[in-house]
Amino acid sequence: MNRNAYLKMTGFFKASRQRYNLLFMVSRVFPWIIAGIYGILCILTALAWPGRLVRFMGVPLAVFLLVTAARVVIHRKRPYETFRFTPITFQKKPKKGKSFPSRHTASAAVIAAACMSFDMQLGQILLVMAVLVAISRVLCGVHYISDVAAGFAFGIIVGIIGFYPFIF
Repeated sequence: MNRNAYLKMTGFFKASRQRYNLLFMVSRVFPWIIAGIYGILCILTALAWPGRLVRFMGVPLAVFLLVTAARVVIHRKRPYETFRFTPITFQKKPKKGKSFPSRHTASAAVIAAACMSFDMQLGQILLVMAVLVAISRVLCGVHYISDVAAGFAFGIIVGIIGFYPFIF
């Protein structure tokens, strides 16, 4: 993608209050919903299956820490830094660098995998939400497609490896 593609994308959402609000919901509210559901399931796991709690919390934590470390080491500029445009970030000051891989996407994907080990239908719903979060990160102009693809793949792969006996 180039500067014009990002300008068209962000302009499309900035031009309509409804589209802007929808993007806000998916980009900023969905991650909180995913985290909230995960938090509730952590509590339920602690109460019902305390032996699974370390895995249920440890795998997503490992993904979060590994992705955070990779972002620091790689320190890829964000699209709005490279192409010099104003992103839709829904925050006062956009972040600099640390674009690859997308931590929002990796976290949402691994949490979906964790939730699949708890309840397959709930996990599938969260997986759809994770995909929407990934797409929203690109539409906001804060990540490249490769950032979210790498984050999603890493989150899912580690989630499947970490929860394989419980998912299938």
